[in-house]
Amino acid sequence: MAASRALRADLAAMLGCVAILALIGLVMGVSVAPPGEGWDRLGTHCLHLALGLGAFLAALAVPSRIARQIVPGLLVLVFAVLVAMLVVPGFGLRSHAAVRWIRVGSQPIQPSVFLQCLWPAAIAAWIAEDPLRCRQPREVTRVMLVFAVLVAPVLFQPDLGSVLILGVATAMLFFFAGLPIRLLRIFVPVLILAFLVALVAFDHVEARIAAFLSRELGEQALRAQEAFAVGGLSGAGPGLGVMKLGWVPEGDTDYILALVAEEWGLIGTLAVWGLFVAFTLFGVRAARRAESRYSALMLAAATLMISLQAALNMAVVTNIAPPKGLPLPFVSRGGSSILALSALLGLAVRAAFEGSSRRSFSASVRP
Repeated sequence: MAASRALRADLAAMLGCVAILALIGLVMGVSVAPPGEGWDRLGTHCLHLALGLGAFLAALAVPSRIARQIVPGLLVLVFAVLVAMLVVPGFGLRSHAAVRWIRVGSQPIQPSVFLQCLWPAAIAAWIAEDPLRCRQPREVTRVMLVFAVLVAPVLFQPDLGSVLILGVATAMLFFFAGLPIRLLRIFVPVLILAFLVALVAFDHVEARIAAFLSRELGEQALRAQEAFAVGGLSGAGPGLGVMKLGWVPEGDTDYILALVAEEWGLIGTLAVWGLFVAFTLFGVRAARRAESRYSALMLAAATLMISLQAALNMAVVTNIAPPKGLPLPFVSRGGSSILALSALLGLAVRAAFEGSSRRSFSASVRP
């Protein structure tokens, strides 16, 4: 079943938003580079975007039937790598009191990020096979137990934020698929347990939560606020910011929005925010117009994963949420994130154009 003209327009608009965000990230990557490092940063960011485009095209080329068969095996592989990072000395790279990376050649890779692609794809396939599953408490509980086991090594890296994003995205995906609100309580204990484990086991999590609740600004939050204040309405101008000179920690990754605010001002910040809002709206509309259960769920999953990560990143940078190391999708310099989210988009677009089921999603979940 071919995708309708309206659906194709929504998909084109989604990908257009991503392309503009990637271009902004490329420009900012050079603009915020310290003196003498502009060409190096340009090369690195171009490499990440090229790999992301390759991941998107590769996922787009894989038939949905095959993708649904290989995703579980890839999940097991990622889980094995995550466990090995914790138990095999020297296998994982330690940075900022966390073991989240491994080295592949000369490039560090964050394996847990690939769960943002594989887990939503697995859930979408699981629900699409039988939509009534998400109305059965026993089946939903089993899925949440699998989820708890899968993210356990991520939690102990530690990386609480990624676990919460995956959990919230899973809950919203189930809700989109027709999960009764009364069954959403199954997700609550898992997320609360993850939060309590991180709070008790890791001192830095407790410190960050305590500082946030007391409204005590850490160095990153304080410098980010200064960047917003300096930028004003129109900003200092591309390349003219000074916060990039080490004043904003992780300025080219987690806190890239603060440097956007300094150089492009409120206008540039709202432009980035508006692109993510537009991406979300087009993604939701595309999911509603999808012509199969699986394509609707995949489009919803891709939209949720990207939008939630962007929302949390911007909330952290503006001190609405506690500090959490998380890149701004397609804008920050982060190869693993770009790879995973690009692949998820590719799988979603492929599913949308295939229309693998003849029944519409809305009809299949109608009581």
